[in-house]
Amino acid sequence: MKKFYIALFSLFFFISLVGCQSKAEDPLEFSGETQSWSATVMLYPGENREDAAQINLNYLGGKVESVGDFGINLDTSNNQNGIALRDARLNKKGNFKEKVKVDVSKDVIKSEYMILTVKWNDRSEDIILKVK
Repeated sequence: MKKFYIALFSLFFFISLVGCQSKAEDPLEFSGETQSWSATVMLYPGENREDAAQINLNYLGGKVESVGDFGINLDTSNNQNGIALRDARLNKKGNFKEKVKVDVSKDVIKSEYMILTVKWNDRSEDIILKVK
């Protein structure tokens, strides 16, 4: 009977250790669209500051070649500058995909929206990205 209680206690102890380990949070998806662009940003909060963001940007305008090099800034609703990329280029289908390392703070996770600013050919558009 004593062995049974020791085994039972060991089982509960093991389960409590496994259950209390911190795990990465689920990814957050933000998306939005303007007349010229549609965008999706996936934030992947990780462990030990290993956070990442997947940026998917699609050009909705006419000729993809007319865009040339462009830049993007990603800001949170708390006015925190999250990501800035320069000299980006679209592929032949008008898509841009990039995975970058970021610092996903608690303020970013609690954001209701983000603002993705795209600058190209002396033009600029702000895309309001809302949480899905």
